[in-house]
Formats: sequence, structure tokens, C-alpha cells
Amino acid sequence: MVASLLFYALISSAYACVPTIPPTTTPPCCGMLSTSALPRRAPTNLDTFEQCSILRRMSSTCPIDGVVFCDAAPDTNPEGMQIQFFDSTGAVVRTVTNGGTSLAVKVQCTNGVWTVLTGGNQVAISTVSCAQTGSQGVDAGYVLGSAIS
Repeated sequence: MVASLLFYALISSAYACVPTIPPTTTPPCCGMLSTSALPRRAPTNLDTFEQCSILRRMSSTCPIDGVVFCDAAPDTNPEGMQIQFFDSTGAVVRTVTNGGTSLAVKVQCTNGVWTVLTGGNQVAISTVSCAQTGSQGVDAGYVLGSAIS
């Protein structure tokens, strides 16, 4: 009797579903970073920052992450660069500033939404600004012998 119960217990577990391949979870991808996926808008501090700078976006495959670049306009020699990220309500969620002529910030795709790291948390973003301050153009006056015939 005990032997038959043991036999039935072993057979019933043998017919149970046993996973042979570990489950995989693929994170949802975001749309490619572009003028429509992360459009440009004006910065909040237009009194000190100009928008003549060049905004570029680069995404990875899928994409699961990317980089937002802000480069100074040619021949403007700025004192500093700024990138601001905004949420869907228009509130600033992160501001990154730096001296020089170029700035880059990494963004992440979290559950199909572009986010940026703010205070240790990934915060959803919907628009971005790229600006420069302290710009001074160069004097490209006429130089003798430089005319092209």
C-alpha cells in the first residue's frame, strides 16, 4: 500500500510542468531619440542663456539608452553650456551646466519612457533645452590676400 502511494506520488510529479529554459524578460524599447521623441524647447533662464547652440541626440540599438549633446554654435566662444530636461508638465527635472563648448548627458529608457537620473531616481522627460552663455563672436574681418578669384 505504501509502495503504491509512493509510486503514484512520483508519477504525478513527473507529469507536472517543469521549466527547462529560464524565463527572459525583454525591457520595452523607447522610440529613437529625435526631434519628435525628445523635442527642443526654450530654457527657463533666457535672460542669461542663448539658444544658438546645437542640440544632438544619439540612441543605442532598441533603444534602451542614449546621449543628449549640446554643442556651442561655431565661432561663438561661450563661457558655458547648459542642458535642461523637462517633464510632461513643463517642470524642470534636471539642469546640467558646464564650462567649455560641449556638454553630454546620458538618458535611459525605463519601461518604454525616456528618463534622466535625478537625485538617484530615473525621472520621465518629454522635452529638452540646449543653451550657451557668455557668447562672443569672432571678428572675421577682411585679410589682405585672402580673396578668392
